[in-house]
Amino acid sequence: MQVYPNTPASSDVAVPVRVVAGFWRRLLAFAIDAFITAVPCGILGFALYGFFSAAGAAAVLIGFVLTMLYFAILGSSVTQGQTLGHRITHIQIVDRQGKPVSLECSFLRYLILLGPILLSSAAFPGSQRFGVAMGIDWLLTGAQVAIAYLYIFNRNSRQSLHDLATDTYVVDRESSGGVELPRFWSGHWAILGVAALVGAVLLTGFQNRILKSGPFPELTAIQQAVLNTGKVQSAGIFVQKNWRDSEQSTGLVIDVAWRGKPSATEKEATEIANAVLRADPQAGERDFITVRFLDGFMVGFFRFSNNRQVSHDPATWLKQAQTYSLQ
Repeated sequence: MQVYPNTPASSDVAVPVRVVAGFWRRLLAFAIDAFITAVPCGILGFALYGFFSAAGAAAVLIGFVLTMLYFAILGSSVTQGQTLGHRITHIQIVDRQGKPVSLECSFLRYLILLGPILLSSAAFPGSQRFGVAMGIDWLLTGAQVAIAYLYIFNRNSRQSLHDLATDTYVVDRESSGGVELPRFWSGHWAILGVAALVGAVLLTGFQNRILKSGPFPELTAIQQAVLNTGKVQSAGIFVQKNWRDSEQSTGLVIDVAWRGKPSATEKEATEIANAVLRADPQAGERDFITVRFLDGFMVGFFRFSNNRQVSHDPATWLKQAQTYSLQ
């Protein structure tokens, strides 16, 4: 049993305090809960595969809500502040008085924790512009870094970003009483603040430079040409270099999320490649063009990928375009 440091020596009554849970137990509990929530999300994804494979942002948001409900409800006073992972590892979420937190507090706590992990700019309507999407992803990544940093280095209370925001603690279930811990070291905020400032400067200073240099203007034009086909929900273009037997080949890879489900992969890939060849001023210099159909879903912590790809050199693509009367 622990006692408060300022307990008078003459006192015969020991004041119980909570023992903060260690790093590995918290990590194991989270891993268990992530697995538990991933199982029903995966079952749901496969049961409604047609919907979730084409839903994109909707699938991400549905998975986020389902996962949030599990963590937030079980992590509140409804179940004495214990998810299934917490019960297995014998830990508990409490406030400074050592009591399980309210449902509202638990929802806020897990919104701060799970939001950066499970969401991205793709889940936010109106964020498809490159700069906006990059800003959202940078903020979410920054929150992930802050959560991980505080979780590892705030050894006094083991409070991470979501714990500090809601004044909650993860403690040993067998301990009792309130929480008496050293004050949070403000230097952690200074370190995170400097890291965020450096990140913001880099993002602001180099974004336009990156977009206006190298292959980016060209790739943007190719991406727009693919989107203009009306066949895809989204498209990503990047340059790929391969080395084999000391020889280098350079080409384009086009990732597309098809509207609906591709029925004739070769023909539909040829439609995309044809749009690329028309928009690419360096088409003749490419060694290959690969069209990759993104197929799968992400629901909560469950990920499934069943991508298919077709790759040819530009001459073969042009020949197939003539075969399918796409010229």
